Amino acid sequence: MADTQFNWAQTKQLNPVQLFIAFAVPSAVAFTGFRFVLPALYAGGMPAIVAWPIIASIMLLCFTIVPLWLMNREAKELGISLKSRMCLKPLDRRQWLFSVLLLIVGLAVAGGAASAVPLWIDISGLSVPEYFPFFLNPTVDPMSTPIAELTPGFELKGAYWLIGLMVVTLFLNILVEELYFRAWLLPKMIGLGAAAWLINGIAFAFYHTFQLWLLPQLIPLSLMMAFVVYKTRSIWPAFAIHLLVNSLNVVAIAYLIVA
Repeated sequence: MADTQFNWAQTKQLNPVQLFIAFAVPSAVAFTGFRFVLPALYAGGMPAIVAWPIIASIMLLCFTIVPLWLMNREAKELGISLKSRMCLKPLDRRQWLFSVLLLIVGLAVAGGAASAVPLWIDISGLSVPEYFPFFLNPTVDPMSTPIAELTPGFELKGAYWLIGLMVVTLFLNILVEELYFRAWLLPKMIGLGAAAWLINGIAFAFYHTFQLWLLPQLIPLSLMMAFVVYKTRSIWPAFAIHLLVNSLNVVAIAYLIVA
């Protein structure tokens, strides 16, 4: 099949109720997994740093398969390749430069917003549950906290297998967020006009109902990634930046394990 360019205007648009369901279902599944299943496993004696990636990987695998199936079916209907429908459109140097600069700005704003997280936690009354791993707790500095306090009841040092588990989990996280929320869902929102990327970005940030204490950081980066995909019609830049950020997280955890 010829790799015909995917025209976003040709894809079936979702109405407001369908859009709500499209965001609400994965949010509800994630909330159930991280706020009910995770604490149950933690209470049963499984360390948070082990339970979290296991639960996340199972849920993320399902939400990777779903958009691939949906996009493959739609690609056949539109007479285009799956690659085109996945919004894997090649970009020229100018488009890459534009995208990377915007995403770096988004990362910088999100990084700067980290200082607002403690204030947001105080104002909102949110708190980080003890059954969440340390790397999702913005009040914990893993480099200055004794390693025994980072993972109570679990010997982090020397747990090399955990690096592989985290790699799988964080890569699946990239696939889900780029394939489902941006490659599959965003083109189905362009009927909303210029507000499509704005609504997509905000709704994606609130998809993280299981960790709303990170909202000050999630919103600017979510908006910037949605905007870049909307403007370029490609998920490649968002995928690349996402991969870089998650790789740094893996490296940080690996350092604690190996050092």
